[in-house]
Amino acid sequence: MADICPNHHPEAAALLDYATGKAAQATSVLVATHLALCPACRADVRRFEALGGALVDAEPPAVLANGALAAVLARLDAGDDEEDQPQGETADAETIRLIPQPLRAYLGTGIDSLAWKIRGIGVREAVLDFGDPSVRTSLVRIAPGVKILSHTHDAIETTMVLKGAFNDVTGRYARGDVATATSELDHTPTAEADEECICLIIVEGNLRFTGRLTRLLNPLMRF
Repeated sequence: MADICPNHHPEAAALLDYATGKAAQATSVLVATHLALCPACRADVRRFEALGGALVDAEPPAVLANGALAAVLARLDAGDDEEDQPQGETADAETIRLIPQPLRAYLGTGIDSLAWKIRGIGVREAVLDFGDPSVRTSLVRIAPGVKILSHTHDAIETTMVLKGAFNDVTGRYARGDVATATSELDHTPTAEADEECICLIIVEGNLRFTGRLTRLLNPLMRF
């Protein structure tokens, strides 16, 4: 997957959590997918990893319990680490072209095989299961020129563009870009007119529509 030098990146705290293994699974997959396209953030993560390694080296050695080494080797022989990774099926050519491997491993045969549901005129969503019911992680497809209803958020919404581009009050986001929206942002993401926009989105809490009429939908926006 070729580097494309995105203009918008995950926050430094998210990169640090990823480098130190503290990120939740959904966030880890989003960051890894961005890293597959962004050389600048890969360099940042390498620096964080190097710093973490230096801090570990400065710590006094821990005393291991008897048999600790044998237990670790037994786990490796059993292939536990490989079983924790999604194996998936061979993806179709379009999915391979659009979706970097960290995310593609979770999509089975491809994006068209997912359970897409209509979320409005020109908007479809496929919810992804990363084992954390406290957040909603999904792929969203927005038809060319379509606006997402104006909304804000209870907490944080993190969006990574995989195809096309969208605009809102904070700027333009194209392939590889990551947008972080907080409860203070009221926005109306709008796909550009020349191409469908596909995004990976992680939502903490709930969306809250802010339009005069669409506010009536807020009681229905629980997951």
